[in-house]
Amino acid sequence: MTTLAAGNMVKINYTGRKKQENQVFDTTSEDIAKRENIYDEKVIYRPFTIILGKNWLPVGLEEELIGMKEGEKKTINLEAKRGFGLRDRSKIRLIQRREFQRLSIKPKEGLKVELNGERGTIQKVSSSRVKVDFNHDLAGIDLIYEVEVVKKINDIKEQFICLLEKRLPGVDFSEAIIETKDKTLIVELPKFTRFMEFIQFTRAGVARDLGEISKKYTHVTFIESFEID
Repeated sequence: MTTLAAGNMVKINYTGRKKQENQVFDTTSEDIAKRENIYDEKVIYRPFTIILGKNWLPVGLEEELIGMKEGEKKTINLEAKRGFGLRDRSKIRLIQRREFQRLSIKPKEGLKVELNGERGTIQKVSSSRVKVDFNHDLAGIDLIYEVEVVKKINDIKEQFICLLEKRLPGVDFSEAIIETKDKTLIVELPKFTRFMEFIQFTRAGVARDLGEISKKYTHVTFIESFEID
């Protein structure tokens, strides 16, 4: 059984805890989420797909997955700097209140906001300015992850489906038709996806992600067919 290496696509199950409080903050298990009172009905609880090295999870966690095998389980301790980073005081900034008015946002303490592409949490509100912390919520916190390698995905068609599902969670791509011809993947997505918002960006993103896994294919062709009455 081969070991995992950078660039591999893999499905994993994991549960992440804050080390000091032993508090679960994220999990792929619905049962654990319910038991720990963090269940969210909008979340799809299933194995998480990653391409090792793309940092879809904390860098330190992905580094620890290198060398593991299918079916292997591991407890990983991550210091804050290898998790979501150390807290950076420069990321706590005062924003003019009129900026929130311009965006039709009513600022209040604890509110999650996105400003100029950055996500942050409002810490304090005054009559003229708003203090926003743009550090990750888990910055500066040591973490513990319980991980299990479910499957290394080698089949190019399965890889493509997984990438589609990652970018559009909850969408059923089981009816997608994927064929290979020389160095080209020929893909016909289910008809109901044609008018989905951002589907063009999804197509381009999946093709780009695929290039991180395999150099065997150089093109992805998306086709659409229509019935003539």
